[in-house]
Amino acid sequence: MSQRHTRAYLAGAAAAVTVLGTALVTMPAAHAAASTCQVQYQVTNSWGGGASTNVIVTNSSASAVNGWTVGWTFPGNQVIGDMWNATKTQSGANATATNVSYNASIPAGGSVNFGFNVTFSGSNPAPTAFTLNGAACGDTGTNPSPTPTTSPTGTPTPSPSPTVDPNPTSTPTGNLALNRPTTASSNESTALASGLAVDGNGGTRWSSLYSDPQWIQVDLGATYPIAQVNLRWEAAYGRAYQIQTSTDGTSWTSVYSTTTGDGGLDAVPVTGSGRYVRMSGTARGTAWGYSLYEFEVYAVKPPTPPGPSCGQEPADPQANSKVRNLICYLKTHQFVSGQTDLPDADKVQQLTGRYPAMVAFDFMEYTKGSIQTQQVIDWARSRKGIVAFQWHWYCPRGGNYSAPCDFQPDLTNPSSQLYKDIDLVVGELKKMGDAGVPVLFRPLHEANNNYMWWTKKGQDAYKQLWRLIYDRAQRAGAHNIVWVFNGMASGQGSSLASWYPGDGYVDLVTSDYFQSWSDFDTTRAVSGSKTTGVAETFSPLNPASDAPWPYFVVWASRDWAGSGKDVAGLWKTAMANPKTISIDQLPDMSAW
Repeated sequence: MSQRHTRAYLAGAAAAVTVLGTALVTMPAAHAAASTCQVQYQVTNSWGGGASTNVIVTNSSASAVNGWTVGWTFPGNQVIGDMWNATKTQSGANATATNVSYNASIPAGGSVNFGFNVTFSGSNPAPTAFTLNGAACGDTGTNPSPTPTTSPTGTPTPSPSPTVDPNPTSTPTGNLALNRPTTASSNESTALASGLAVDGNGGTRWSSLYSDPQWIQVDLGATYPIAQVNLRWEAAYGRAYQIQTSTDGTSWTSVYSTTTGDGGLDAVPVTGSGRYVRMSGTARGTAWGYSLYEFEVYAVKPPTPPGPSCGQEPADPQANSKVRNLICYLKTHQFVSGQTDLPDADKVQQLTGRYPAMVAFDFMEYTKGSIQTQQVIDWARSRKGIVAFQWHWYCPRGGNYSAPCDFQPDLTNPSSQLYKDIDLVVGELKKMGDAGVPVLFRPLHEANNNYMWWTKKGQDAYKQLWRLIYDRAQRAGAHNIVWVFNGMASGQGSSLASWYPGDGYVDLVTSDYFQSWSDFDTTRAVSGSKTTGVAETFSPLNPASDAPWPYFVVWASRDWAGSGKDVAGLWKTAMANPKTISIDQLPDMSAW
């Protein structure tokens, strides 16, 4: 199959999740005719003394913008906290957001978005003017309200849309569907209407009624070649659907068809042309309807972020080049050595004269107030090693990581402690990304051992929670993550495969406490084309006798004595073998 199928923006929450406290400000257009940029400022979530904001910047000029800084002045006393997809500065009421490496270019007619959290006292008035690289921005001419009034019977009530040349003589880049008129067979509610699938906001969505068949279509305003369609599904996805094109909105041609869709991001390369593009669903993947965060159409396929090609695309289609290089390095090497905790990595060096290539840290105390992110960044910069993180997540309802924890009701509550814990950890991951550090992130580890609280509700709840964490990382712009799925290849009541979240959410498939070569074979069977590893074990691998795992991480030395093995001696044996990769043998990751 030629389709490049990846996943993104899939909230593990139920399909009834809505955006809370949403507000929208569109910049006034006193000089709209001369403006070369437009800005939409959307308050997507509010709580006492704080709010989350999404900003969409559209380049309305005839040429691309390469490198951007957006500036504005807060009317109130807002202070920016975390920012994603951009780097912040703030001096008093004056603030700017500057591009990061992966979104520096805004094509002519294209858009970028970034977001941030603010704290304030009193009210949270929206800024009234923005600049792009010092030039004032005008009105978008659109009204992508979070609660439009599109008819549930499919009668379109489109928002005003950008002017389109009905007889284009060139092939435009960027998302042709952005803010264009839409029609749908049904809308679950006026708050989930079809226009929200083309508003450029990953936090809003269209949802149909809970029946088959259903469809959504967009009017591009003119006939264009169609090279790719991106469907960014919410939890309610289409299992069987077609992509169809039309020149008149009446006669349709199918340019793609599948009966095996499984949600996430479907980045579908197609060959065709049309003014109208439709997703026509015939079989739902869930008991809900069809729901899309974004329905994107491209005449020119969007560029792939830089990085090597080794037969494995990252789960995150926006993964940065460091992630892509790290995945490919692990895929093409064996016996990359790792140790949990910095003092224990030093201990390995004292024992063997060689330092492990990878050190695993833990987010366990982060939700208890202890943050070590800067220490990790400093270690990565000085030692130039590979950073891994597990998360012994204390139950958001109280108790430790093995406590009973009824977490399912929180999946639809963005103000819950569960969401706050996730967003805190994701924020720290993004800080590492902004510092140039890719991270092997192993959330919800030991999936099939029924010991951790996140396993006690079964496979479906586990997969929902995994996808929620992935979704929050996507929304925060944390594109420096190598997603590590982990369980036990043998000795458990349920199989490793039955807990697997899906190819679109996982980069590495790993097992703990390997027992034999059969564990290696089992893990490879689950992973398919994905890279594998031993994410946690009591003793290092021996290249002379053990299966050729790409990497291994030895658990903390406080448990070495209780493992029943001479772990210190096994480390000496492993590091004496030149096939074991230590930190001095790693490539220069700063150049990735």
